[in-house]
Amino acid sequence: MKNNKKILPFTSIIGQELLKEALILNAVNQDLMGVIIKGQRGTAKSVAVRAMAELLPEEDFSIDCPYGCNPEKDQPHCNICQEILDGGGKLRAEKRKIRVVTLPLSATEDKVIGSINIEKALKGEPDAFEPGLLAKANRGI
Repeated sequence: MKNNKKILPFTSIIGQELLKEALILNAVNQDLMGVIIKGQRGTAKSVAVRAMAELLPEEDFSIDCPYGCNPEKDQPHCNICQEILDGGGKLRAEKRKIRVVTLPLSATEDKVIGSINIEKALKGEPDAFEPGLLAKANRGI
């Protein structure tokens, strides 16, 4: 089910010039590796981020990857994508909008960084690690 929540335009945010500048700089230069946004409740932090995400173009993401690796780049890739490439395979790609991941206040450490599925680990399955919200946020917001 699609979220039909209305997103305000980026240009409608007033009085948050440093926040808007930081978001624009990160959109233009991905080498900056992100920005930490903090502030009191009701200061348009989430509104600005969602509005900025709407302005960004669709990008290529690896379908087989929980980390959102770029299938067009040579390096670096996560272990999953690297195994596919080392085996002579090609990363399957899909174009999609940049994902906005919200970190809930009640988020636990395993929810944020990921956890190990004990049952799979005991069976020796290679996919015992279950990525968390940071993996979802990779190459996104």
